[in-house]
Amino acid sequence: MSNTDGIKVSVVMPIYNAYEYLRPAIDSVLDQTLGEIELICVDDGSTDRSLDILKEYKDKDERVRILTENNAGPSFARNKGLARARGDYVIFLDADDFYEPTLLEKLYLLAEGDELDIAITEYDIYNMRNSSFESKIPADHAEIFEDGKVVSKSEYPNYIFQCTENYVWNKLFRTSFLRSRELSFDQDLRVFEDVYFVMTSLALADRVGKNFEVLIHHRVYPNQSRTKFFHKYYMQVPDVYVRLKEFLMAHGSYLPLLQSFLNISASRCYKVYNVLWWDAKAIFWEKLHDKGVAEQLGWERALTEHIENDDVREFVGSVLVNNHKKEVKRFLKGLKTKPERVRGKLRNMRLRRRISAVFSWIFGRSKEKL
Repeated sequence: MSNTDGIKVSVVMPIYNAYEYLRPAIDSVLDQTLGEIELICVDDGSTDRSLDILKEYKDKDERVRILTENNAGPSFARNKGLARARGDYVIFLDADDFYEPTLLEKLYLLAEGDELDIAITEYDIYNMRNSSFESKIPADHAEIFEDGKVVSKSEYPNYIFQCTENYVWNKLFRTSFLRSRELSFDQDLRVFEDVYFVMTSLALADRVGKNFEVLIHHRVYPNQSRTKFFHKYYMQVPDVYVRLKEFLMAHGSYLPLLQSFLNISASRCYKVYNVLWWDAKAIFWEKLHDKGVAEQLGWERALTEHIENDDVREFVGSVLVNNHKKEVKRFLKGLKTKPERVRGKLRNMRLRRRISAVFSWIFGRSKEKL
């Protein structure tokens, strides 16, 4: 059912110092073949001339709305735009990406025709280094959308988080679905905040569909802000999956979606670990192993039947039983951690911790008596 404002799609665009690429992004929205839209621009305290550009477009097109914030981060900006969206559907655009003219019309018709909570489209990479459009690597289980099927976590509980890339900007969401389920971006997260939003949405959506055309161009270039954020906040990556687990447990979905959760959390942490620089690798591993985040995520369940990739399974086993110093020594010797032996090592580690705790308690009591 359409809203009283007649707006079919709200485009929410968080903006921070995007002056160089802002005009192509805005033009790609206002030139859409679907006219019943609004563009909600949330300027997050830009210090360049981004806000001047927004005001210029607002004066020319009444569909442009401007909200301002004081550098609160992309999650806060997207939430603010989402709260004020008047469209039947909402999509989130990064200020340096741009659309094909038919994107919103095709996704809107797909979502309406198949009564979707989420409509996904394909995208490519626009590489600024050589001004070329490049294909992206498909998601691990994108095949579940073959033949235009409508899917959900009920039909594909083992693959729902791996059926699409966990980016927010290539997905159209039914606004009533997001609001009825109280879905929003976690404002404490500075990286992977869109990953959390997409996965919580997939966990609750009843109907998800896909358009197979490339309708979005994702711009990559040196010194992107998202790259800087990653280098500063990479330690938050495991927290994303801890919060996802808490969300799934609160909604009774953790066990039903266990295999998909274990695969996505372990594979993404493995991927992040491998792209980190040397000092960061040790810190990242320490968080997973020494601080118990790997156990908190339930990775022990993944040692045998749940993890699809052998390298990721070995990573999980090593993180559970080895500190980083030991793991490096084993790596240099060409040794590998056998997942089937990890459970026994974990039992021994827990037993030693219990014994140590008991002795600490006994000696602590003895000192009190003295």
